[in-house]
Amino acid sequence: MKKTTVGIFFGGQSPEHEVSLMSAKNVIAAVDRKHFRVREFFIDKKGKFWTGTGIIAHIENKRTGRLKPADLNTLSRQIDVAFPVMHGIGGEDGTIQGMFRMLNIPFVGADVLSSSLCLDKGIFNELMKYHGLPKPKFVIIDYKRHATKEIKKSLSQALQLKFPVFVKPACTGSSVGITKVKDKKKLAQAIKFARAYDVKVIIEESVENCYEIEVAVSGNSIKNFKVAIPGRIVTSHEFYDYDDKYFDSRSHPQIPAQLPKKILDEIKILARDAYRLANCEGLARVDFLVKKTGKIYLNEINTLPGFADISMYPKMWQASGIPYQKLLSRLIELAHTR
Repeated sequence: MKKTTVGIFFGGQSPEHEVSLMSAKNVIAAVDRKHFRVREFFIDKKGKFWTGTGIIAHIENKRTGRLKPADLNTLSRQIDVAFPVMHGIGGEDGTIQGMFRMLNIPFVGADVLSSSLCLDKGIFNELMKYHGLPKPKFVIIDYKRHATKEIKKSLSQALQLKFPVFVKPACTGSSVGITKVKDKKKLAQAIKFARAYDVKVIIEESVENCYEIEVAVSGNSIKNFKVAIPGRIVTSHEFYDYDDKYFDSRSHPQIPAQLPKKILDEIKILARDAYRLANCEGLARVDFLVKKTGKIYLNEINTLPGFADISMYPKMWQASGIPYQKLLSRLIELAHTR
């Protein structure tokens, strides 16, 4: 039986470049070689595509001279399915998905529209709010598309929010560029920091005294949507920031999340609703904030969640009876059937 050739794409130009390498290293090692052949494609920080074998080891040992430029003109003849293991701009915003679409290559994960929609926290928040899903109060400031008068009005509205607030770049993941602001006097500084990553900034009320709950979802249509056991991140920092996620190693998962069954069931329904409304396919991780009173708020959707050692997406599926390798095989098959 002919093996399916899977192209694993990783790296990229976003601030989450290193996170992508961490995830890709695990995916490459875990793919079932009895059924799949792997080809590695590395995208450097300048946007150039490279290929080879054992790329991440070459990068870690500074042997990048052993990599070969990738021939994108013949990509559709080199691979049967693309598996982008990338985060943020260039990987999770519909950009590389559009390339795969143009080359008629099946790919793992959300399509172009849903990828860009979920990465843009402003558009995502407005869509979910319109459909009645519970969201914390938020204000959007777009320094590129809003006139000075609109920006001043938005800043005034932001100051009316209940502090503390989170100030976020619209289009980053892994908590890059996010600041928790407790004092209104420090709002301008946090906005400046967020603008270093994006021209659009989201200012959102903090949900205090809450549990951070994550839900893994997979499937291409309502007929085959699957929702895993929800998990909780027990954080060591004030919020689950970039360092806490990937470097401090003091946060830990709690799977299943220790919450009443009624609340967990409601979270799973909301996760599926958000996944469907955002037109997600393949996979996504849906994140929630749950107050100790039981009130649930939808936070965001990650259409290409992490696959590193500490990543919640594969851990939740493992707790639901689907081990890592079997999960990867399912995601690749979902790309085919779409």
